[in-house]
Amino acid sequence: MTAASARSGKCQATRCRPPESWCAPGPVLLEGTLEAVADDPDGGRVASVRVGGLSVFLTSRRMQYRLLESYRRLGVDVAGVDVVTVKIGYLEPELFEAAAGWMLALTPGGVDQDLLRLPYTGLTRLIFPLDRDFTPEGL
Repeated sequence: MTAASARSGKCQATRCRPPESWCAPGPVLLEGTLEAVADDPDGGRVASVRVGGLSVFLTSRRMQYRLLESYRRLGVDVAGVDVVTVKIGYLEPELFEAAAGWMLALTPGGVDQDLLRLPYTGLTRLIFPLDRDFTPEGL
């Protein structure tokens, strides 16, 4: 969270993308309603901004929303919402226990789990499961 201003519950926030971001570089402007501001031991100063039907969490330090207490600090009980979306490579134990169901989106970034998309270099091929077009006799 690099900049935020609030008047009468309305706010604008500029969110900088991390340097390894796979999308266009630069800040993202969010316009919405400020729902909550709190201090988090992992995320620093954190805020929840309502943008349309979404509550978007902004943090002053990089963090994973892995603990239910982090959601509660911003007034969110994950049991009372329909969908919680997090950008982490797997569900941490507390989130896994709280989830009625879950799915994994294979997206580029620091925790990309689409193994075939990763840029492997300096390896002697053939490697399973990357190379599937071979027979055991060809090894």
